[in-house]
Amino acid sequence: MGYGTNMPDKFREYLKTMPDAKKIAVAIYGEQVAAYRYGVLAEKALNERHREIFLGMQEEENEHEERLRDLAQKRFPDADFVLSDKDKEMVIVGTRMLEVTDTESFNRAMQFLHDTEKRTGLFYQVMHELMPDGALGDFYQEMAEECEEHAESLLAIKP
Repeated sequence: MGYGTNMPDKFREYLKTMPDAKKIAVAIYGEQVAAYRYGVLAEKALNERHREIFLGMQEEENEHEERLRDLAQKRFPDADFVLSDKDKEMVIVGTRMLEVTDTESFNRAMQFLHDTEKRTGLFYQVMHELMPDGALGDFYQEMAEECEEHAESLLAIKP
């Protein structure tokens, strides 16, 4: 079911067939899962520095979700979707729940989060290409750039 090595083209082709309102629903889902993951990591953090980093990231993801919900409500007030696994894979890598019990699992969690941020950044980049104008297009461009920044910062966090 995965997207493989030709992910940008596969994203583009799949997203072209998806209603715009559902595209926003996928983005909202991605932000929800990211906020949840960062919240769990903050709760399980073994030191205050990690806790603060993950709480900050959780807050950012919650703000993104809120902005997306506002944009969705303004543009598509009656939209309601059930997302398939394929839809969810566009913005999530690995399991929803991350277990962090030792250095190895911490590093694995950081890699999942890094890969998720990269994938979500690609999703937003393609979304910007498909819907470049207005507040939504601006938001997608901003999010693509922010995902890249998050991805790189995650690999720098050491246990």
